[in-house]
Amino acid sequence: MDHFYLPLGSVGRGGRALRTLSRPLPLDQEQAAFESDGRVGREQGLSAQVPSPLVPTEKRAAALIIGGTPAWSRRLKRIDALTDAALERFERSWRAMAGSWRGKPEQFAAEWRSHAAAVDFGRVNELIRRHNEYFPAEANLAMDVHTGDFIGLGGGEYRRQLLDAAWVLDQFPADLSLALQGV
Repeated sequence: MDHFYLPLGSVGRGGRALRTLSRPLPLDQEQAAFESDGRVGREQGLSAQVPSPLVPTEKRAAALIIGGTPAWSRRLKRIDALTDAALERFERSWRAMAGSWRGKPEQFAAEWRSHAAAVDFGRVNELIRRHNEYFPAEANLAMDVHTGDFIGLGGGEYRRQLLDAAWVLDQFPADLSLALQGV
């Protein structure tokens, strides 16, 4: 493996150069780069992708110098964007369906459950599966020696829940009176 040194001045620890390893991206990271909505050459930088307190300054600077945001960060941004878009669509559908089934709570509940079960989450769930599998290695997560599991950035859980009908019903229950609030 080739080694190269990045002189980062005050960004490096104690004014020393930051030592980094150069290697080609795995195929899944290359694919994740193409899934990103960002335009080539117009990335906003790592701070637009990952909250500052979670990644040390040295690693943020090195990532930007080496080639922009890491694959795991772009993937998480895409997962969040797809999830947010789904939440907006479900809220509109939930409220519209509640309006059309006003006064018929049993019919509304049955239709809403049927609607939630019919949704295909294949695209976002594939990204979530990749995240759950590759994120610990890509982000170089520490491991808890007692449990043998990885510790997420900031000490939290790194795994994402797959989206399904239960997730939809958790976000938007099949309760007509609740769906009609604010309509």
